[in-house]
Order: sequence, then structure tokens, then C-alpha cells
Amino acid sequence: MKAEIITIGDEILIGQIVDSNSAFIGKELNKIGVDVRQITSIQDDEEHILTSLKEASQRAQIIIVTGGLGPTKDDITKKTFCKYFNDELVLNEQVLQNVEELFRKYVKDPISDLNRGQAYIPSKAQALFNQFGTAPGMWIEQDDVVYISLPGVPFEMKALMQNQVLGKLQERFKRPYIIHKTVLTYGMGESTIAEKIEDWEDQL
Repeated sequence: MKAEIITIGDEILIGQIVDSNSAFIGKELNKIGVDVRQITSIQDDEEHILTSLKEASQRAQIIIVTGGLGPTKDDITKKTFCKYFNDELVLNEQVLQNVEELFRKYVKDPISDLNRGQAYIPSKAQALFNQFGTAPGMWIEQDDVVYISLPGVPFEMKALMQNQVLGKLQERFKRPYIIHKTVLTYGMGESTIAEKIEDWEDQL
């Protein structure tokens, strides 16, 4: 079972933030027997996102995208997903209720149209409800590939991964076990160790 991770955001590419999301997602996928084959960081650019989705779909059965789900103009993931899947944005009443409830509990300012806009998702998408933010995650299946879109905010992404995504992936796919063993060495150079473990490596 192969997966690819795509992180969207200019702030990653210019070194403003470190892409900790990919490290977390990769580690969690590995725990359930999913092999991450590639991690790609790209700009908030429609054509770049479309190209990355198309290329990833030719190599992997699971594609996880983070970022670009906020209410600002540079958050274009949902609209780009609509173009990729030949779809349209529709109001999801459950997501809207979730957004309104979050505002009642935690935000003093009145809810704006930008925030309500978070409740619009592609019609083909299944909403993944975000208990810590207004941007829902999305789950879309097409041609035996699962596309998952998650917020870029790390604590929101982590909660969605642990509470919803991992369980759904385990139900959706039969997965092998991945076993890791660590051998600690000291006092020898890498080339010497390589010679000593050559037969062992060849049998893996």
C-alpha cells in the first residue's frame, strides 16, 4: 500500500516554517502498514496543485494533502479539488453547524461570510469534522485512489489524522505489517559495516 504526501504553502518553500506535518503523517501511516513513497511541498498555485495530484495518483493509492483550506484568498485547495474532480462546492450543513458552534464557544467576534464559506466543500467529498478549527478535512475516492485533504495547522491536522483518517484507512485497505529493527554500532566506519551486513541486506 503506497501513499504520497503533498504539503501546500509558500511559507514552507521560503523556509518560514518547517514542514512538521509530513513527518507526523509519515510516521502515523507507517504504524498501520502504509508505505510513504514521496513527500512533495508546493506553492499555493492551482496548476502546481493539479499537476502534483495527477502525478501522485499514478504512483500511490493514498494521497494526503495538507494546507490551503483557510478562509483567505490564497487558500485555494477546495476550489482546485473541484477543478481536478470536475466538481462544485456545495454547502454542508453539518460543517456549518460545527463552524457556528466553534464561534459560539470560543470567538467573541460575530461569524463572518468568510467563516461560513468554510462549510462549502466539493459535492463528491465526505467531510472530516474538525473539532479545533473551522476548516473541515475532506475525503474523496476516485479510480481506486483515496484523496485526503487536511488543514495545515498542525494540531488540527493531527487530531483529524488520529481520530478519523487512520481508522478509515484501516477499514478501507488491507495492509501488510511493517517491522522496524534498529542495530546500534560504534567504532567502525560506514563502509566496514556495509561489508559485514551485506549478506543480511541482500536477504531483506
